[in-house]
Order: sequence, then structure tokens, then C-alpha cells
Amino acid sequence: EASYKLFFNLLLVAGFVVVFLRIVQRYLIRPLQRIRQVLSALDARQPVPAFPPAPMAEIRAVEDAIVRFHATLRENDEVRLRLERLATTDGLTGLFNRHHFMGLAADEMARAARCGRPITVAIPDLDHFKQINDTLGHAAGDHVLRTFAGLLGETLRQTDRVCRYGGEEFAFVFPETTPEEAQLLGERLRVRLLESPPVLPDGRHLAVTFSLGLADASGCGLEESLARADLGLYEAKRAGRNRTVVTRRPDGL
Repeated sequence: EASYKLFFNLLLVAGFVVVFLRIVQRYLIRPLQRIRQVLSALDARQPVPAFPPAPMAEIRAVEDAIVRFHATLRENDEVRLRLERLATTDGLTGLFNRHHFMGLAADEMARAARCGRPITVAIPDLDHFKQINDTLGHAAGDHVLRTFAGLLGETLRQTDRVCRYGGEEFAFVFPETTPEEAQLLGERLRVRLLESPPVLPDGRHLAVTFSLGLADASGCGLEESLARADLGLYEAKRAGRNRTVVTRRPDGL
């Protein structure tokens, strides 16, 4: 009889342990494993993590904290992206700013030098832009700049680097492009601007043109190339504006 009682008690203890372990597995271990998986894959760019209803208040509190932490990560990521845009783009046109452009252009020129590939730089400038500001106001001038920036995005290639260099002056880098090929791109852009002039809010069309200086940037420094492109821009202005001029290298260079 004592042996039976002992065996029965052992069965009860074993049953209690099994039930206890199953409860712990279901209500504690599995939720904790799920929390660990979510935390290891937590990313602000991913959707908000979803948890099945947890019976324990402590587990629910941890899961709610993870959801709030994910929202904080997303907010921080959005702030970071806004700061990056502010640091690299021009606020008016949405193009790269001069500082960021110079870094990108230097990288493109280094790559072209390593691979022995052609590369061309350009500086366009809107003609008589000061007259637009003086007669129609700076709001009209800003509208012209934004329109021209949008036209650049529609006309130039995705591989081309474009920035607002300052005022009404812009700068381009054309990778894998000779000056002759870049001149064709510049002419296409010039024709597009003539065909699609800026339209003011009151419906008036502005006849806007630009002058463009081009220079071969293969095998030379960025500043030197931009300086020669600027000489081409000056020649285009002096020759009557609304044209493209390629500045050739001095003989022997």
C-alpha cells in the first residue's frame, strides 16, 4: 500500500511538473522567444511589429515598449534623412548643393582616371536672370530656377551629376562622356527650355535661355576643369548668350 501511495504521489508530481512546464513554455518561453526574434530584426524601415495577445501583463508591457521603441526609431530615421537632405541639397531647387556636388564630382573624376574613361564638366548660367528678379520680383526668379531644375531632371541622364553652383549658375558632371557628346546633351537641354518656357502663376510665359561652358575633365583636376568650363561660359556670354561653348585644352595638355 505504501508503494502504491508513493507511486501515485510520483505520478501527481510528474503531472504537475509537466503541466507547469507546458504553462511556462506557452506563456513565458514562447513569448520571450518571439520578443527576441522581433528585437533582433527590429528596423525602422520595416512595418510596426505585431504581437499576438499575451495573457501576462508583464509580457504585454514589454511588447508595448518594443512598439514604442520602433516608433522612436522611425522618427529618428526620418529626422536623419531630413538632415541628410538639408546637408546635401539646395533648398530651393532640390538639386545637390555645391559642397556635396564637389565630393561626387571628385569621386567620378577619380573613377574615370582609374579606368581611363572620358568625363566632361559643364557650367550653365541662366541669361539675363538679374533682369527677371529686378522687373518681376524674386518670386518669379525662384520659379524660373525651380522650373529649370525640373527640366534638368527630365532631360539629363541618371548618371549625370547636377548641382546648383550658386545664384543662377549650375554645374554638371557627365561621366563616360566626351565634350562632343556633352555638347549634344547641352543643346538638347537648351532646345527643351526654349520649347517649355517657365509659366508664371498669372499665365505669362517667360522666354528664358541659358549659356553653357563645357570642358574635358579627363586627366586633370576638378578645379582646373571647372575653371576651363567657366571660361567657355564666359565665351558663350560674350558671343551673344543662348549657346554652348567647349573650351579646348591648351596644346600639349
